[in-house]
Amino acid sequence: MDYSVDLYPKIPFYMTYPMQNMYLTEMEYEKDIERMKNYYPEKTKDIMKLVEERLDELAYEGSRIYDEEPDRMMIQMEIDRLYQKLLEQQKEPDQAVPSYFEMVPMALAGQQRRPPQRDCRDDWLCSMVGVLFGTELYRRRCHHRRCRRWW
Repeated sequence: MDYSVDLYPKIPFYMTYPMQNMYLTEMEYEKDIERMKNYYPEKTKDIMKLVEERLDELAYEGSRIYDEEPDRMMIQMEIDRLYQKLLEQQKEPDQAVPSYFEMVPMALAGQQRRPPQRDCRDDWLCSMVGVLFGTELYRRRCHHRRCRRWW
């Protein structure tokens, strides 16, 4: 047996722990996403601001947005809520869009077994809210999975 052959070559310190830059990689992803959001049109930036505010409210440990499979009804309700908020911002204060509970008397609301039909008059705007909400939700879920151990 030749003892002059080194079976275990020396490895530099930085190579022994190859996962040490994951935090920096995540920060680069975040910077890139913010840079891309600057290219959004103004109307889309306004919608994105509302979406981010709502997801900030929903982002806590054990939140339903971090479930293995989020509830479709919850997501649709959040999208509808954001859509209604956008409509209220677009209209005059005296022409505010009434909420579901203001439109339907309490006696009827208690009897209804199914959720009400979606009220998306402006289909493009409702779709845009849904796409931005879904994209931001996906980004936050991935970030939560990858970075939970760091903070």
